[in-house]
Amino acid sequence: MTPVTKLGAGSSAWSRRGILAALSVAAFVRPGRAEGATVEMQRLKFAPAEIEITVGGTVTFVNLDLVPHTATGESFDTGTLRKNESREITFPQAGEFTYFCKFHRHMTGRIVVR
Repeated sequence: MTPVTKLGAGSSAWSRRGILAALSVAAFVRPGRAEGATVEMQRLKFAPAEIEITVGGTVTFVNLDLVPHTATGESFDTGTLRKNESREITFPQAGEFTYFCKFHRHMTGRIVVR
């Protein structure tokens, strides 16, 4: 089974409700291993570049740069994200998933799903 892609809040930008909900959930997740996580595309980097989540967890990729980015792996692709756009990818199985930006190949990241 491959990761599942879903549009972010408002399909183009973070909403206040979405941010508050994410912060509420984050307060109850034990450190170092999250059910879900957010990766920001900022200053031509993925931040954080490496994350660990649990099986079934979702990673939200959000572009905070002026230029477009992607998060592209063997089994998932966010598609092109413009400034303030986000996309959620759900990881239904364990594994290690590396990814990069199609426009900026030096931008790389890794997701460990346990």
